[in-house]
Amino acid sequence: MDTFVNLAKQGLEAYQNNQESVSKTGGSEYNRPSHNQHESGRSDSPDVDEDYAVKRAAQNSSGSESLFSSALSFLKDNSSAKHEPVDEEHVTNAHKKVYEDDSSDIDPKSLGSAAALQAFKKFVSGGEAPEKKDTKTQLISMAMEEASKLFDQKKGSSGSGKQDAVNSAAMTVMKLFVQSKISSATGGSNSGGLSGLMSLASKFA
Repeated sequence: MDTFVNLAKQGLEAYQNNQESVSKTGGSEYNRPSHNQHESGRSDSPDVDEDYAVKRAAQNSSGSESLFSSALSFLKDNSSAKHEPVDEEHVTNAHKKVYEDDSSDIDPKSLGSAAALQAFKKFVSGGEAPEKKDTKTQLISMAMEEASKLFDQKKGSSGSGKQDAVNSAAMTVMKLFVQSKISSATGGSNSGGLSGLMSLASKFA
């Protein structure tokens, strides 16, 4: 299985190699995001569309809005942590443990990092359609949602540590953006917007 960061780098490379042939479709709402979306698309920025990310994650999982809002606050309060390297071996081993070996013997933070990898794999494989949002916001929301679902499945909805799992999922995605620079391939006025994301996702289908 490809490692977490390598998946991102492959996606970025695939996008860049096909940049000239990608047509700009989908309208300005896809190709030229608002000022806030430009800010949240920067790989070194912890900013996301909080309202959207929280509501999306809550609607698609059993987690409360406060659970996901607290995770985004955790990102802002620990913004320097995004520069710490992702432990690729740990993340991929955690992913294998819960998704392939179906084990529940895993700590909440490792579970969260595994959920982040699963969310990213869904996104780049086309398992989750790109939305009218910057990629960082969508992926962080997906990762938090996946962590909430996975925690319920492995630990039970009343188990302790769910906040740690969701925090870990969100932070792992932030680290991915910083280290892979994948956000430079999406969301800007010079990118292929939606069509570019779909082209990128098809590389991993």
